[in-house]
Amino acid sequence: MRSFPLLVAGWLMIGSAMAAPDVHAEDPARLGRDVVPTFESIQLDLDAAKTEYSGRVRIDLRAHAPADSFRLHAREMSLTRVTLRGHGAVIPAAWREGETGLLTVRPAKRLAPGTYTLEIAFTNDFNTRATSLYRVATGGNAYVFSQFEAPDAREAFPCWDEPSFKIPWQVTLTVPKAHRAFSNTLAARDTVIGEQRRVVFHRTPPLPSYLLAIATGPLETVPIRGLSVPGRVVTIQGSGRLAAEAARETPAILAALERYFGRKYPYEKLDLLAVPEFTAGAMENAGAVTFREEILLMDPKTMSPSQRRGFIGTTAHELAHMWFGDLVTMEWWDDIWLNESFASWMGDKITDEVAPEFHVGIEQVNGALSAMSTDSRLTAHAIRGSVLATDNLDQIFDVLAYQKGEAVIGMLERWLGPDTFRKGVQSYIKEHASGNATADDLWAALSKAAGRDVSSVAKSFLDQPGVPLVTIETLPDGQVRLSQRRFLNYGLTEPGRALWRIPVTLRYPLGDRVVAQNLVLDDSVQTVRLENGATPAWINPNADEKGYYRWLVPPGMLDALAKEAPQRLAPRERIGFVGNLRALLAAGQIHGDQFLNVLSTFAGDPEPEVVQAVVGGIGGVKSAFVTDETRKDFAAYVRRTLRPALDRIGAEPAKDEPQTVALLRPALMAWLGDDGEDSQVLDRARSLAQSYLKDRSSIDPSVADVAIGLAALRGDASLFEAYRQGFESARIPAERQRYLKGLSSFTDPALVGRAMRYALEGPMRPQEVMSIANGVGSRLEFRDLALQWTLEHYDAIVARIPAWHVIYLPWQGGGCSAGRAAKAREFFSVPAHSPVGTAKEVDKMLAVVNDCVSLHEREGAAAARYLSQLAGMK
Repeated sequence: MRSFPLLVAGWLMIGSAMAAPDVHAEDPARLGRDVVPTFESIQLDLDAAKTEYSGRVRIDLRAHAPADSFRLHAREMSLTRVTLRGHGAVIPAAWREGETGLLTVRPAKRLAPGTYTLEIAFTNDFNTRATSLYRVATGGNAYVFSQFEAPDAREAFPCWDEPSFKIPWQVTLTVPKAHRAFSNTLAARDTVIGEQRRVVFHRTPPLPSYLLAIATGPLETVPIRGLSVPGRVVTIQGSGRLAAEAARETPAILAALERYFGRKYPYEKLDLLAVPEFTAGAMENAGAVTFREEILLMDPKTMSPSQRRGFIGTTAHELAHMWFGDLVTMEWWDDIWLNESFASWMGDKITDEVAPEFHVGIEQVNGALSAMSTDSRLTAHAIRGSVLATDNLDQIFDVLAYQKGEAVIGMLERWLGPDTFRKGVQSYIKEHASGNATADDLWAALSKAAGRDVSSVAKSFLDQPGVPLVTIETLPDGQVRLSQRRFLNYGLTEPGRALWRIPVTLRYPLGDRVVAQNLVLDDSVQTVRLENGATPAWINPNADEKGYYRWLVPPGMLDALAKEAPQRLAPRERIGFVGNLRALLAAGQIHGDQFLNVLSTFAGDPEPEVVQAVVGGIGGVKSAFVTDETRKDFAAYVRRTLRPALDRIGAEPAKDEPQTVALLRPALMAWLGDDGEDSQVLDRARSLAQSYLKDRSSIDPSVADVAIGLAALRGDASLFEAYRQGFESARIPAERQRYLKGLSSFTDPALVGRAMRYALEGPMRPQEVMSIANGVGSRLEFRDLALQWTLEHYDAIVARIPAWHVIYLPWQGGGCSAGRAAKAREFFSVPAHSPVGTAKEVDKMLAVVNDCVSLHEREGAAAARYLSQLAGMK
């Protein structure tokens, strides 16, 4: 905290007496409820050309009970005036800034219940690490943008910075005359006085502080036509030409969401802002959604299918938040999973509706499988657990909050039925609109709509960590025994006895047809009779792959499932089979050679998404199975497994080919060229890269990224220099990211060292600083180098990257080396290298490394023999 010269005995006096601050009964760092805000006016003087700004806030208060003091948030700013008023007069008071960003105000006399106002004037520096209210300099201009989630509005202006304090706001921005200003609402008045512009925005509906948005500078706008409200794409100067695709796609996305929720978009306008320095993918600020530039801005001449899919999916997710998160807001951060899980689930549903060619509903399985992998370790946490105000709140935005929650919501929708589920969601939104709610409120609405208890099922997945394992055993007379326990990776022991209420759907053959049978597995062991007393050759325990659980069947049945998969299992189920097979390997239920053999058989699947799952399965064992001794044999396995798939879809993109094929091709090329050492693929990639460097539009956009990356593998200094120049001169965001990835892909040790130096010496944006180290560190031979670079340059890195990224630096110790992981653990256990939350990330990193080392020790030899034998076959 900055000091202030009038500090007296720890307090700045605007009155007399002092007392201890309010203490929240459950969390001392939480704000109290005796004195609360009802409205806040924010006036900011923002000139992006400067490094600091000034502001004033006026907050209407209501005291619900007699109060000796009250607290709010104001972090790392200089307060120049604090004035408390009531009953038409100034109330003498003292105020003190705390070390955790808490500002305590103590009136000279106890406040009686009633209304008051608090006025605070302050000055502050702009943040320069893409957090809070921050300054961006690019293209010869300067801009100001905001990113307040989770706890960073308090660093921009004084406020009650907790989600339950949901109040109306009025923002007034004074900027240079040539600049424009944007916030959550439309401008009520825009007045030029001399060299300044003063923009007064309409009062917002009730919002929590983290959903406020501010943007100023020489910004451009492109109208979005066809919305139910006014809409614009907002870009930095010169980038408006790249906004046409976003403007074209957005109306269909918003209309689909309005149909699902059965009510219109809840805010008076919709702006989509492209921000050049932005650490998240996007942020759901009410009426003013911010995006990374590369997601929102697309060159129609070079736009790839993956860019378009990324924009539609991200926008559908963020706009779903307008109802689920913005209109109805969580009470506290322990329910952030509900915001993100629902928006992810809803975003995929809407993407499938407006862009069915991407098959997002099929690909969605991969997110659930990723969450299950995290949930298979003892470091996994309950999605909905205790969250303290002093925790690192950014850390709760993880794969469990997004993908596990999305999978659980999808499971509940299948169990209840889509119409019933939608009815419950609409009821929940209607009942809690403009207010706050908890997960229990959603379960109550769904239970009422369904006429059955939803809460006990949902809570069994959300209030305890882990993923269940459902085991199937066949019994005489057409019966099967189902049992459940927590699924854990090999060598881990379940602490206690977990029990879930699991909606299970069994699918099995019955004569010429395949039938599905539903049940709720709510005991540790349960016996059920199959339809018509069937004794099937195989049972798929997770029909449609909609259940959040792993499964285990007898070995013979597993073999039958693998054999029947192409004809009898749906694409989602085949993807689930591959993912479940990988989990059984991690748990020690199958062997490495068996896994690699079965995996290769799925590579011939006609569905691109299933082949993508095979690629992911190979990637999942690469660290454990590939050594210097097995590298050549592994390359042969990759070629043998994936080359037929590339030959089948064609190395050259075809006109009007399915979008899923266009998305698969670069993945196959990347694996075949890099790990498969396929000379044909590498030669073609070099040729494509050279063409791209001469003319960006000369190659198909779908293969531009992979061509640039593969060409670097054997690239020389002249190619490195071409990429560096391309990166620095790029005016299209996707192109900038393409060259940045290329710079991290060289394998010549001298060029790798040059790239690592460039990571700190080059013109990197905060979110880009670690990109090269992450790319270099993804290669087995350079992982030690990437970690060493991170440790040696820790202070320089921390000074440049967003503050919330710092706790993830220990992951540079990842991979399959216990020694490297121990080195990272030692470094990041030092207090100076361990901000709040770091220890948790170190533990998670160690758990992943231990799993990899364990797999290598158990199955590395069997995998090596299999790879060697396969490589010797013609």
